[in-house]
Amino acid sequence: MKHYTRITLLLCLAMFLAPALRAQDEKPLRPVIIPDSYDISIRSVSPLNSSDNDFAPMLLGNGRIMYFTSDREGDQNIYTAMQGGGNWEQVQEAGPELNTSGDEGGTTVTPDGHWMVFTGCDRDDSFGDCDLYIAEYVDGSWRNVKNLGPNVNSPAWDSQPTISPDGLMLFFVSERPGGLGGTDLWMTKRSFGGDWSPAVNLGRTVNTTGDEFAPHIAADNATLYFSSDMHPGIGGQDVYRSKRAGSGWSSPQHLGTPVNSEYDDYFCSLKLNSEDMYFSSNRGSSGGDLDVFLAIPNPLPPGAVTTVIGSVTDSQNGTPIEATLTVRDIQSNEILSSFRSDANDGSYVVVLQPGRTYVITAEAPEYLFYSDRFDVPADSKNNSVRKDVKMTRDLVRLLVYFDFDKATLQPTSAVDLDRAVEWLKANPSVKVELAGHTDNVGAKDYNKKLSRERAQSVLDYLVSKGVAPQRLAAQGFGMEQPITTNDTEEGRAMNRRVEFRVVSR
Repeated sequence: MKHYTRITLLLCLAMFLAPALRAQDEKPLRPVIIPDSYDISIRSVSPLNSSDNDFAPMLLGNGRIMYFTSDREGDQNIYTAMQGGGNWEQVQEAGPELNTSGDEGGTTVTPDGHWMVFTGCDRDDSFGDCDLYIAEYVDGSWRNVKNLGPNVNSPAWDSQPTISPDGLMLFFVSERPGGLGGTDLWMTKRSFGGDWSPAVNLGRTVNTTGDEFAPHIAADNATLYFSSDMHPGIGGQDVYRSKRAGSGWSSPQHLGTPVNSEYDDYFCSLKLNSEDMYFSSNRGSSGGDLDVFLAIPNPLPPGAVTTVIGSVTDSQNGTPIEATLTVRDIQSNEILSSFRSDANDGSYVVVLQPGRTYVITAEAPEYLFYSDRFDVPADSKNNSVRKDVKMTRDLVRLLVYFDFDKATLQPTSAVDLDRAVEWLKANPSVKVELAGHTDNVGAKDYNKKLSRERAQSVLDYLVSKGVAPQRLAAQGFGMEQPITTNDTEEGRAMNRRVEFRVVSR
């Protein structure tokens, strides 16, 4: 690595970066390129940087909190900072739940902020000198720290994790046998609710006989940033971008200058729905220490995503609710991911990929479930949608769809109706009224009859799934009980609904 001797780097970065160093005569010569140059600004993020190594910045989904790694107090530990007044402040250690007398660092957190994977070294339960661990955010602190186990960790050095936005893919760096030389990028997957599979090497398109470091999977779930000292470049560790291509990866693209320099450049982290790219480099220190930098804009950005943000609260008193938010494909009813809202303020973040229609369902004990539909076109741009969820105990609008001017349920209604079935089976003493409503277009008597037939179609579906018919009743109210104006198409759409009302418990 540029401007580091093996001894100096071992002292500075302990075991997180040590495997990157190799004697020059152990590697073939690296191809040198004339890089593309991009018109972007680079600045040091001064509040985060110290006279020692500060690196591996990682932003939480809302962009207000950053985790990074530093050895400013001697040991390598995880630190946090908060965004305030246009700058980073309140820099402090992440706490004893994560940091020990050994070395820690290299964090990655799911967008909702509830699960962190990080590197811990020299622990009693480790398989090698450094392993990957997972922690859960509970009641304002990280708890329940566990080793990710032998499918992920090895007797060799394992570090620098990055988790996909759906929480189902984990990329990391390892020096284990079976690689292509030096340190390689590896990946493990899990099904929804399942265990991590045995890790596999990302292959020769990404990995080389040199050292690959610091992967970062972008929010589009397809773009991977990483660093290498052997792909064609201009110095030691340079930053590259690769994209998933079928079952493999596209040829890495050099991020050019000024992100890459004659120094070591790595540990990218992107802010959701932003052009901001944070990274680490030793370009700004005559002593060779790593600092955190900000590049605006990212010269090779990932694909666009839609970010849904909001809060989940009690509809009556506004109390924050820690709810489970499940993301499903409306066509297949397949669960794609699951997140939680924050117990302290009810906030949540969900990332949606283009080219699908989603249903996001919020569920919490003692409350009715609540669902909303999100259409994300294939050609959509980066977008942030605000959706605050107010949960109730006795009344919710069902997300159901009918053929035009008919009471025939469309297949896409199954997503929410199946949630209703689950809720009724979990609450066997509850009785429910299904109330059909229309807008004010058409004759009053006709609309009342249509709304009654649609409510009956919902009842019939629930019964077909095993709900006792004596627990259900269907009523049609036509245009009599609008919940908003009928003067706009949006208002009329809201008035066309079937409600799920608890009448007794």
